[in-house]
Amino acid sequence: MGEASTPMGGTQVAPVSTLARLTASALCFTGIAVAAVYALQARWVDVAVLLLVGLGQVLCLLAFRTVGATATGSLILLVAGVSAAELVYERILLWDLVIHLLATGVLTALWRSLRGHGDPTDRPPGREGGATASRVRVCAAVGLVLAVIWELMEAAGSVLVTPEIHNPPLDTVLDIGAGMIGAAMVGLRRRPL
Repeated sequence: MGEASTPMGGTQVAPVSTLARLTASALCFTGIAVAAVYALQARWVDVAVLLLVGLGQVLCLLAFRTVGATATGSLILLVAGVSAAELVYERILLWDLVIHLLATGVLTALWRSLRGHGDPTDRPPGREGGATASRVRVCAAVGLVLAVIWELMEAAGSVLVTPEIHNPPLDTVLDIGAGMIGAAMVGLRRRPL
């Protein structure tokens, strides 16, 4: 996306093309499409995972204001779900941590965008630590909650669905830490996406 000069010497962002909007919107339904493929293969656990991805992607479409945020969030969630279904986490060292960092960041950004009437992470500039520190702390706390829920879902899946879902204690702690870092990074943004 290019920038153009304004009469006052500033810059303005060029309008986003219709093709870019359509592409970003289409990306928001890829999780549901992949879930349908897994359903044809009777991979029901993977169907459930990809339907959760699809929910997150549709929320990206509804919540994010920019085409870039919508497309990036949808793609990150899709990669997270397909990585689980195709056992990529077991084949690539540290991939789990990368995905937890990115996906929890996307989910935290969704939380900020869906809050609606102003950003609850905003504080008056004179307060202790400043507005940025406050946003980082609040987003890290949201990330902690999201990461713990994610790990509880993995543990429940291991017990109730398939023992192939591995969640040793060190992996759980590292996943939660990576998720909190990704969420805290969202707090560095002044405004929701």
